Amino acid sequence: MASSRKVLLTGANGFLGYQITKSLLERGHTVVGTVRSESKAKYLKEKFSKFIGEDKAQLKFAVVKDIATPGAFDEVLKAHQFDAVIHSSSPFITDVSDVEEDLYKPAIQGTVGILESIKANAPTVKRVVVTSSFASVNNLTKGPWPEHTYTEEDWSPITREDGIENPRAGYTASKKLAEEAAWNFVKTQSPAFTLTTICPPMIYGPPEQEINNLSALNTSAAEIYAYFCGTREPVNRVWLWVDVRDVALAHVLAAESTAAENHRYLVTAGNYSAQQFLDYIWKHYPERAASRNIPKGTPGQLYPEGGVYKADNSKSKRDMGLVYRDLETTLQDMLARFETLESEAVV
Repeated sequence: MASSRKVLLTGANGFLGYQITKSLLERGHTVVGTVRSESKAKYLKEKFSKFIGEDKAQLKFAVVKDIATPGAFDEVLKAHQFDAVIHSSSPFITDVSDVEEDLYKPAIQGTVGILESIKANAPTVKRVVVTSSFASVNNLTKGPWPEHTYTEEDWSPITREDGIENPRAGYTASKKLAEEAAWNFVKTQSPAFTLTTICPPMIYGPPEQEINNLSALNTSAAEIYAYFCGTREPVNRVWLWVDVRDVALAHVLAAESTAAENHRYLVTAGNYSAQQFLDYIWKHYPERAASRNIPKGTPGQLYPEGGVYKADNSKSKRDMGLVYRDLETTLQDMLARFETLESEAVV
């Protein structure tokens, strides 16, 4: 294991942030996690209490109310001597009324803002890892594009104007523009730190973050829960997926590994189809599926005629040693988590 580091993690209480926090702590690192309010840290303090005891101070929290505010991270960066920063805080929402305010501002200004703050206030930081997305890789104009295999060399052609004109494309544009801005900052400002960006597609896996009710699940977990309740027909936004725990580990390994410095990673377990969710539920939960009239879709028919694009994840395996979970394992853990939440009356 790599030597212990002190890491600033933004968005520590989110779906992905929770798993990054867990992975960092389990690998012996000291973590300062940012949350938007003190109340957001309460659940994490309970879950990771063994890392916060009187004789240990491996996990602390700092409140950053709005990541897009200029200088939002100055105070926490000045208060500690960090070795690395993992910036995972950015919205994953697709239904917005104001693309500039709801998506562009937190994604782009939040990313550039933290890089500026690190350069100005945290000379000890040597590595920065930023959560990007397959949205910054994917060429939506090509559709399923069966003859293509995506790699880290691919960039979405979407423009800022595209996202403004079509709010449904705003999320894709925000992720692409934020990642571009991060790389441009490193190129033009020559900071003392290196940059690594992580580009996951659809992220699934057990939602272990604080969930007050099942109607407030993160977007991707809510999708699977809707299938589990029979309220959604199978739809694929993209044809690639990854487990949240593998994405989290990728961030931590990127912060640890010299091989990942100044590299971009397409982090994915490979192809999937939403039809697989229905097939799995009918196979393993037949009584629930029948009682809730869960649709069967087209059993066994996973992809459109002609096929879909693929992805090459060999770079992440080679440089960071990532080993990806399979979809069956992820679904098993997700649905078990949903059952637990239902039994706890988190409805």
